[in-house]
Amino acid sequence: MGSNRNEPCPCGSGKKYKKCCLNQVAKDKAVISSELSDALDKPCWYHGTDQIFSAWKLPPPKKPGEDLLVPHTAIFFTINRNFAKEAGTRLVRVSLSSNARLLDTVADYAASENLRREVMRNPMASRTFNVNHDFWHEGWLTGNVLRLAYNDPAMPAHLDKMASDLAAHTGLPFDTAYSVVGHNSARGLIELICVSAKRLGYDALYGHEVDRHSEPGKAIAQPWLAVMSNGVVSSPEWIDV
Repeated sequence: MGSNRNEPCPCGSGKKYKKCCLNQVAKDKAVISSELSDALDKPCWYHGTDQIFSAWKLPPPKKPGEDLLVPHTAIFFTINRNFAKEAGTRLVRVSLSSNARLLDTVADYAASENLRREVMRNPMASRTFNVNHDFWHEGWLTGNVLRLAYNDPAMPAHLDKMASDLAAHTGLPFDTAYSVVGHNSARGLIELICVSAKRLGYDALYGHEVDRHSEPGKAIAQPWLAVMSNGVVSSPEWIDV
């Protein structure tokens, strides 16, 4: 996934990718929201986990019980400590370096739009509503962009076929296999977004994700950070949950 250096640039300029946006991140000063700017170089990013480790590894090791799930190559953080606690029994705190190449999807429209066009190049993603212009840009504020949405009438049948194939291959009940496929569809979308941002030259990606658990019956947009490069967050600092 992503652009080859000699392919046309996904921004639509007509130039080759290597002559256009490949180096754009280094040329342009990133547009950063005050919310993100205030959270740089401060130990205010949290990561919930059930594992114990002394250093970050990218891509992160696969967790127990995730053999059937799409692996992530990024590590995810939030500035909301209570929200992070929901992801595991242990809690890590880090700082995010101001030297990191950051894509703020909320504040930097041009960079976010470039990422949207890059993600659209994926055949499967192009069939989702997530890459619709308005849905994409509004979705980074609400968190909905990280939840798979589609308007392709052929998609349900495609997901059913994937679930049937998985059930036949693993012996899982169809309902369980369908749940795995649905989970993987969301994980695959997030992975595609992160890989695409990395290919465009970014170390980390900032936006929001939907939290439907903190307040029953209410969807909350929680700050969300995906880190794709080593060396842009501090070493893990374990804190009391």
